[in-house]
Amino acid sequence: MGFLGFLVKVVGLLLIVTVNAWSDNLSLSTSDKLFKQATDLVKNKKYDQAIGIFEELAKASEHDAQYNLAILLKAGKGTTKKYTDSLYWAFLSKLGEIKEADDLVDDLIDLLPEKIVENVRQELKTHLEKSVENGAEDLVMHLGRFFLDVVTEKEYASAYKWFTIGAALGIENAAKVRDEVEEELTPEEIVEEQENAEVFFQSFVEQFRKSSDKENSS
Repeated sequence: MGFLGFLVKVVGLLLIVTVNAWSDNLSLSTSDKLFKQATDLVKNKKYDQAIGIFEELAKASEHDAQYNLAILLKAGKGTTKKYTDSLYWAFLSKLGEIKEADDLVDDLIDLLPEKIVENVRQELKTHLEKSVENGAEDLVMHLGRFFLDVVTEKEYASAYKWFTIGAALGIENAAKVRDEVEEELTPEEIVEEQENAEVFFQSFVEQFRKSSDKENSS
C-alpha cells in the first residue's frame, strides 16, 4: 500500500470513530468539519492545503490531526520533509493515545541521531510544562505519560506527581494510573512526590479553578 492509501486509510478510520462518537448529534463541530475537509484534501492529493488544516487542529490538541500531520511531515507531502517536527507531533499523538503513533515514533527515532531525539523530547517537555502551568488542565495526564512513554528510561516519580495531580482534579482514569505507578516507588519517593503534587495542586486550584468559578458566578 502506497503513502496515499495508508494515510487515507488512517484518516478514514479516525474519521469513522469520530463520526460514530457523535451519531446522536445533528451536526459536527467546527474541528470535526475541518478534519473531514483535510481528509478530503488528502484524497485529492492537495497536501499543502491539508497540512495547513491538520497543523491548525494539531495545535489545538486534536490528537488524530497531530498524527496525520506527523505522517505528512515524515513523507514530505505538502511541505519539505522534516523528521524533527514529525517526531514532535508523533510524540504528542502518542501521548494522546493514538495507537498508530507508536510505530511512527519508533520509525522516526531510528532515522534521527539520539542527540536530536533528546532535543525534541526536551522541547515537548517544556511545551507541556508551560501549558499546564498556564492552566491547560487537559494536558496534565499527557505530562504524566511523558515520563513513562517518551523518555528513554521511565521516570516513575515524576509521572506519579502528575497523575496524583490529575486524580485530585478529577481527571478520568488518573487515580487508577497513579496507583499503578505508586507500586514502582519507594516510600520516600511517594512522600516526596505527594508533597510536590500538593504544592502544585493548591497553586493550580487557587489560580485557575477558583478564578473560573468566580467568572461563572458573576
